Amino acid sequence: MVRVLIAHPFSPLGPKKLKIPRGAEGHCQFSWLCVCRHQEDIKETHRHMNRLMTSVAVTVLAVLCSASFCGAEPPTGVQVDRAIRRIVIPDRETAAERHAANELVANIALMTGRSVSVIKESAAAGNANGGRGINLGRTRSNLARHNPDSWPTDTIFVGYGEGDIAILGQGTQGTLFATFEFLRDQGCRWYMPVTYHKLEVGRHIPKRATLELSGKPKKHSPSFPDRGWHMTAVMPGPHFRDWATRNGVNALTTGDTCILYPDSLGRGREKQSGHTLAWFVPSGAEPSTVEKVKKRFDSHPDWYPLVGGQRTWKYRDGRRVQACLSNRKVVDHVAREVIRFSAEGYKGHESPNWRMMSIGHNDEPTFWCECGACRAMDGPGSTWKANDVYDAYPNDPKNQHGTGPLGQRYAMFANRVARQVARQRRDLLVSFYAYGSTVAPPRDPKLKLEENVVVEFAYSDHCLKHDIDDPACPNNVRLKAWVEDWSRRGKVVFYDYPPTGRHIHVPTGFFRHYQKLLRFLHRNGVIGLSGESQGVWAGSALFHYIRARLMWDIDSDVDELTREFCRDLFGDAANTMLAYYRRYENGLAHHPGHMVWGGWVAQFDPQVIRDMQDLLDKAKRETDDPAVQLRLKLVQVSLNTFVITQVENTPAPKVTAKQFDRFRRLQTETLAMIRGMNLPYPMAATGPFIDRLKNNGYRPPFEALRGKQRLVLPVVWRFRTDPDDHGVKKGWPGSVRFSAKPWQDIRIDDFWTNQGIRHHGAAWYTTKFTVPKKVKEDLWLLFDMLDGAAEIWIDGKLAGKTPAAPWDKPKAVDLTKRVRPGATHQLVMRVVKKSYAAGIKGRVRLMEALRIVGDR
Repeated sequence: MVRVLIAHPFSPLGPKKLKIPRGAEGHCQFSWLCVCRHQEDIKETHRHMNRLMTSVAVTVLAVLCSASFCGAEPPTGVQVDRAIRRIVIPDRETAAERHAANELVANIALMTGRSVSVIKESAAAGNANGGRGINLGRTRSNLARHNPDSWPTDTIFVGYGEGDIAILGQGTQGTLFATFEFLRDQGCRWYMPVTYHKLEVGRHIPKRATLELSGKPKKHSPSFPDRGWHMTAVMPGPHFRDWATRNGVNALTTGDTCILYPDSLGRGREKQSGHTLAWFVPSGAEPSTVEKVKKRFDSHPDWYPLVGGQRTWKYRDGRRVQACLSNRKVVDHVAREVIRFSAEGYKGHESPNWRMMSIGHNDEPTFWCECGACRAMDGPGSTWKANDVYDAYPNDPKNQHGTGPLGQRYAMFANRVARQVARQRRDLLVSFYAYGSTVAPPRDPKLKLEENVVVEFAYSDHCLKHDIDDPACPNNVRLKAWVEDWSRRGKVVFYDYPPTGRHIHVPTGFFRHYQKLLRFLHRNGVIGLSGESQGVWAGSALFHYIRARLMWDIDSDVDELTREFCRDLFGDAANTMLAYYRRYENGLAHHPGHMVWGGWVAQFDPQVIRDMQDLLDKAKRETDDPAVQLRLKLVQVSLNTFVITQVENTPAPKVTAKQFDRFRRLQTETLAMIRGMNLPYPMAATGPFIDRLKNNGYRPPFEALRGKQRLVLPVVWRFRTDPDDHGVKKGWPGSVRFSAKPWQDIRIDDFWTNQGIRHHGAAWYTTKFTVPKKVKEDLWLLFDMLDGAAEIWIDGKLAGKTPAAPWDKPKAVDLTKRVRPGATHQLVMRVVKKSYAAGIKGRVRLMEALRIVGDR
């Protein structure tokens, strides 16, 4: 029999006719060649391949012609008698088992040039001479020898040795993980998602004459049952989950906090996490939900927190508030809703199979309930009596009440909910965050978590510079003590934060630190990882790969993982790129002080970045391989964004106009590089970052910043809200009695939302000032910080506007044409901000810009 390959009609290659040697027409078996570049192709291909998966052998992806008809010889060195000839799958295979078989067929063909048949078990039983095979998944043969249902989560087995090879695993994803472990043993690697680009940037499939099938059988249980993190910022659609599955990551969130892999990837470790308390007791002033919130508050005011003697449904700035956690009706309602959600899901996530659902408290800062029953949950010795804006930050020196015992309050609430849930769903775990006000463990040493409760420990003050057990690092001393304390009380998932903080385009390092961290967590029985390790692939592919492998096997060698990454992706430039990553790691290790939440990025040693650039330039000269050059461009983008991010986060007065011009040129070059790579999804940079490059982002007001201070305006101004936004039409900029009500005094050294004014939308500020007589040059009005889009009038005439973003950088308006030395003027401002903090915060000054010859 001759197997003849035809391109699938839905493949970009289109249908192809192959010449059949004369006399061979009756001896040919036809199969589809499926080459897909886009997800639509994959879906269509899978539908057609599924139709072809009958009880007879199905041959895909390669041509194997007999020598008598095609004159083809097997690859040199192939031991035909020992080669894998077929893959045997269960008669009623799952979508995941079918996908595992397809992956084996495709990758064996890419490695060896050989095709492998896929055959149902019942058909294989009648064909004893079919050759050596792989028994894949829950075949009768595998289940007769193994009991995967009794194995720990995701345990895999690969039966190397003589005869057929058994590949199977525990659970819905176990056989997939075993399949990819088998392919890893053959040298296959997936360092980044497959792009179906003409040049693959992150996949390495070696060419080899034979597969390595000898040796002892392999059985492995992953080091952590829950393995994942939150990657919204770099989500490249379904391909992301493919990468996760190929690397043993079973709980990756993409786009929201619900784990949902497709059936072909075994659905994953399904769970719903997040700040979900508002699902059950809705609160906050978001426009899309405010009417629902008011309706619920009107019918159940006692479900909401008591603050200053009154129940309330929103925080000072409109954020959500916590519930009255001591209220038994709240407990009953939350338990019922957890059971309902776990059965019904929600739009886009119907028919869930969640093993865990969060009742995590709303994000902070916020209001907690001050009623006597809630405070009694905090236990004896509690320091917390009333809300303070800094309660959410237990280590902040401005916190007036210490860390508080709110972790105990929430743990008791979660236990009460979980006990009710267990009456109907003993298999469903209930989770909550140890975060912000609840990060510290309960004061009561005897308080344990219920068996069906999980705490997600989310501590943003984790210091990446120092070891977890370094007594000289107070941040990590707390982390260590708190993880150990929570762990002895029950199940813990560790929720970590991006090593570069919000600067997700900056390259991610700290590889050895993460190995030490994960080993510490493993010793303490932590069951998994989640969190926000959302670095972009261009600068963080190695970090994601190392993290994935450590979660799978805590004893993985980080140095070896780094070497193989450089070897497989950079070819002739491997040693230079290894030096590149080591230089970065060394620079991070010698950074002075603590390294917390990306605050170190702006202060990182520029000389280390220059050294990295020199090594990257050398690597480019060492190879002419187009795929390697493309990968080096990705690395270059990440290094460029490091420089760009440093300038963006340097205090504006310290950046010269000349430095800023160089910064703008680098933005333009980086944007051109990203466009030139033309990758199908955001491997190099996220959409918002690309938009910043296009728009050239924020320009500091250099003229004002480097000028001479002539006047600091008073701290107390007049203020009023404008709910209907009709102040401009009514002439407020020019002719209004600012001394009359509803105008009121306000301080400008803090946002209006922090001064008891619960308003979002348009609001107005006004004050008078007198220009010093000796001013001779241009005069600028400079704001330390202004959160919201603003318009500024002087004596009724528009002087200028400032954009809403960034909220935390200086902004300025040129007043030169609107003011006179020695004159007194009326300044009126309209500020618009629709959520969170709003208004002026900090000094407002008149700055005389000193003209310089040749200044641009």
